[in-house]
Amino acid sequence: MKANQTLAIGVSISLIIAAVFGGLYLFVWKGPQDVAKTTKDSVIETANAGYDLFNRAGKDIYRALKFEPKVTIAGETVYGPAQAIGEVATATKDFQHTYSYEVSWAGSVKRLELKGDFTAKAGFTVDDSFSVEISADGKKVTLRHKPPELLSCELTKLHVLKDENGWWNHLQPKERESAQNELLKRARARAMDADLQEEAAQSLMERLRPLQAQHAFEMHRELIP
Repeated sequence: MKANQTLAIGVSISLIIAAVFGGLYLFVWKGPQDVAKTTKDSVIETANAGYDLFNRAGKDIYRALKFEPKVTIAGETVYGPAQAIGEVATATKDFQHTYSYEVSWAGSVKRLELKGDFTAKAGFTVDDSFSVEISADGKKVTLRHKPPELLSCELTKLHVLKDENGWWNHLQPKERESAQNELLKRARARAMDADLQEEAAQSLMERLRPLQAQHAFEMHRELIP
């Protein structure tokens, strides 16, 4: 009985010693190599994630935006800009504006009142300042651009509400031309309001919204000076 107990104890001690030395071997020799390899692979995988997203989603992003901006990954430019400098409209607004012109002389008054129907378009200048920034881990896409700007303000229809000559001071062709130019100038100044700016910015983001779930990234916007 004692012999069996002695044998069992000896086997147990041998197993413990083997386990200890085996663990030390794995930790001292095998462990650091595996850890280093795992760490290295993890770093490479993280570094490649941004490029992987660009390879998978780059064409989809271009199609969604309807133009090809510069692309950077972790601050390094990897593409573009491929297009010549241009503009992209992302918001449109129809509105009306009125301008009145009146001159009184010696009791005689001449009046001209104009109303215009306008279509304003707002958007962005597509140049080297417009870029798509992809994070190194491929989890975040940021649109970096200048604030939206008014691209055009077109007079689609002109209404003459009043065109009245005075008794002895009549409206001249130059006055009518000047009044119309002033109508255009004031309409353009009014066209780019906060609502149109916000719509232009949000519309740009909405173009990419369907790609978020498809390619698993968060989307952000950053205004630059």
